[in-house]
Amino acid sequence: DIGSTGVAGNASYASGVFTVKGAGAQMYGTADGFHYVYQPLTGDGTIVARLVSVQGAGSGYAAAGVMIRETLDGGSTNAITSDWATYIYFDVRTATGGSTSQTAFVSAAVPYWMKVSRSGSTFSSYTSSDGVNWTQLGASQTITMGQSVNVGLAVTSGSTSALTTAVFDNVSVNSASVPAPVISSVSATSGSIGSQVAISGTGFGAPQGNSVVTLNGAGVTVNTWGATSINITIPGGATSGPLVVSVAPSMNDSNPVTFTVTSQPLPGLWLDQDIGSTGVAGNASYASGVFTVKGAGAQMYGTADGFHYVYQPLTGDGTIVARLVSVQGAGSGYAAAGVMIRETLDGGSTNAITSDWATYIYFDVRTATGGSTSQTAFVSAAVPYWMKVSRSGSTFSSYTSSDGVNWTQLGASQTITMGQSVNVGLAVTSGSTSALTTATFDNVSLTAP
Repeated sequence: DIGSTGVAGNASYASGVFTVKGAGAQMYGTADGFHYVYQPLTGDGTIVARLVSVQGAGSGYAAAGVMIRETLDGGSTNAITSDWATYIYFDVRTATGGSTSQTAFVSAAVPYWMKVSRSGSTFSSYTSSDGVNWTQLGASQTITMGQSVNVGLAVTSGSTSALTTAVFDNVSVNSASVPAPVISSVSATSGSIGSQVAISGTGFGAPQGNSVVTLNGAGVTVNTWGATSINITIPGGATSGPLVVSVAPSMNDSNPVTFTVTSQPLPGLWLDQDIGSTGVAGNASYASGVFTVKGAGAQMYGTADGFHYVYQPLTGDGTIVARLVSVQGAGSGYAAAGVMIRETLDGGSTNAITSDWATYIYFDVRTATGGSTSQTAFVSAAVPYWMKVSRSGSTFSSYTSSDGVNWTQLGASQTITMGQSVNVGLAVTSGSTSALTTATFDNVSLTAP
């Protein structure tokens, strides 16, 4: 317990889940009262957690979140990303015993992901709906703290006579001295019961010992375990959700990869994930030559995209072709579906896309990371219709066809500087962060010299 709580708090851990019960008048003002589950941190670092649930709030001041705190005194300087009812806030106390500032907030409902990080005297807050795509919450804040601080999970009920219970999972603490495990790639992002998945990354440790891999909070079958590679089998009863490596003895969690358990997984080499802020999680499946892709997100335009992507890595030059068969449930006039070559999986990445918007097919490009998107050419066309986008060095070209045999270039080729390694695939957005659009593609082919 930190500060005056009135009722003693407590905490427990089981199967990747921290259950924290805390009382106290607030985590605000000039002094805090709450329960803290923490570890020492020296220098720079980051804590990430998914807040799963909050129950029994004592008042409107009940809160639960992730915190970096200089000392265990009630009036300590601190930075916290926390949930208060239906909002997530970034609050800071920049002087010991000083007032707390509410620097930024966003509307969000649990379960939701939170992060707070320290780099010298700079503290930053982030939120995410999936633990993969993060959005900074407000501006970074300057707080002078000593090298040795405390980082962890904080819960208050807003009352000195009642406890609030908060549940956290996917808890990860990362620092230069003690780095968290990192998943860099997986062999598949979807699979059926009994399928095998290879996980590559760093910091897994060897031998396995008490370390585990979990899928949506439940353990999976580990076939082999190495410091940089793990092979697992999806067990019976598994459900879709975050795939995470948890390394003993601290049970520090890796970054998550969203994995879909389905009887219609994507074929070999194809991966999928949401790109940017989507609001609603997308998904994809494959059967009898048809890709069904469901995606949300405000747009694939402007300076940052939000959409669902079914993709493969591509090195050097290449071309993707697909026939867009149907588009259903468009969230707005910005709904779109098409074929894309994209440098990275970040929302603001450079890219070239041939896509259908309502009754037109467009060739759009973003030539600089985080830059604006240009609509270079369009043609009137009704689905089903064939699309193509190709790369030759820094030259990207778009084509359309009514039959997949006779192709017409759409506008002029465009120059985009991208690295050798890019991602190529099928992209779908609903034009809305509260609804999914479903697009079906067939005759999908990827060719490289």
